[in-house]
Amino acid sequence: MKSIFCSSRTWHAALLGLALLLPACALRKDFRPSLPVLVEERLNWMDEVAMAKQVAALPITDPVREAELLRTMTQRGVAAGLKEESVRRFFTGQMQAAKVVQQEWLRKHPPGATSILTVVPSLTHTIRPALDEIGAEMIARLAQPRTPDQSAALLEEARERLVRAGYSAAAMKPALDGLQAGLVR
Repeated sequence: MKSIFCSSRTWHAALLGLALLLPACALRKDFRPSLPVLVEERLNWMDEVAMAKQVAALPITDPVREAELLRTMTQRGVAAGLKEESVRRFFTGQMQAAKVVQQEWLRKHPPGATSILTVVPSLTHTIRPALDEIGAEMIARLAQPRTPDQSAALLEEARERLVRAGYSAAAMKPALDGLQAGLVR
């Protein structure tokens, strides 16, 4: 089971988390989540992505959106001093992991299984802006200087976080492979 604190599975949990985090963030204006936290946070949105796509009868895979996102993130990464191939492989891994999580959610929640009272966030107005913000933070974290030992520690921390959050091996593999590729200098 995924952690309710780190998951955006329900709006109540999200609001509770926000209520708990906002005072701490207000005190620490310099707070910036680590790369492992961001990898987990991005995957935590995928239940909502799958739900929104299900309600709108959209496919999980959107080649045009994926190509646009990959191009944008690669350009931002190169502008931040990262290698094009590392950024591309990093985000490709994150997008593959996201699709696995969405597929898993859809298998557990066939059409009609979601309550009509469930609030479905907007892909355009809520989910994608949040994911874009996470992507920008990921670029900033990837661009930070680090030693090989620090990179290995980040990779291990991400693995531990994803295991604790309850993600499947099928979802974790592309996320971690992408992270490892992104940490290459």
